[in-house]
Amino acid sequence: LRRFFLPRRSTEEKAESRIKILEAAAHLIRIHGIEGTSVSQIMDRAGLTHGGFYRHFESKEELVAEAIAEAFKAGLNWFDDDKSGSRTQALAYLDQYLDATHVSEPEIGCPMPTLSAEIARGGDDWKSALSKGLDRASTRLAEGVFDGDQTQAIGLLSQLVGAIALARAVNDAALRERLLTAAIDRVQLTVDE
Repeated sequence: LRRFFLPRRSTEEKAESRIKILEAAAHLIRIHGIEGTSVSQIMDRAGLTHGGFYRHFESKEELVAEAIAEAFKAGLNWFDDDKSGSRTQALAYLDQYLDATHVSEPEIGCPMPTLSAEIARGGDDWKSALSKGLDRASTRLAEGVFDGDQTQAIGLLSQLVGAIALARAVNDAALRERLLTAAIDRVQLTVDE
């Protein structure tokens, strides 16, 4: 009998598939939350079969930890690695963070306002991914705005996350606008000190 074998996927194809899965997961968990997003939904969005998931990840928990990191990576695209400490980049990041688009499209923004509560109830890998993302964001802000003082940057990020979380949670457009305006004013005072 002649055996027929399916050709093995190349390492490059496997890496591309993994990236698709991570991007799909980062997108969907910011829209629907971690518990509200299934592996099937992620694989469908990535254009891959559900069965292929386990070639890349041992569990949904592992995928979520890596997707949180991917979401931070996408959110911090305002910062070029070779321009560390840029005030211009830090101010651009702050402007886009408090933009109405960030409120209305959580799938393209920072994972902290959307996922922090779920991550707090999750495992250490999720918390570690959030901690690393928070550290990276606060380091970049500290370098660009606060002469390296990461404590001030963490305080500012806490305000930003709270403002976006509240703006997404209210159904009154006028109140949402007041929340964003107040946060923008507060940021302006903080960065001008």
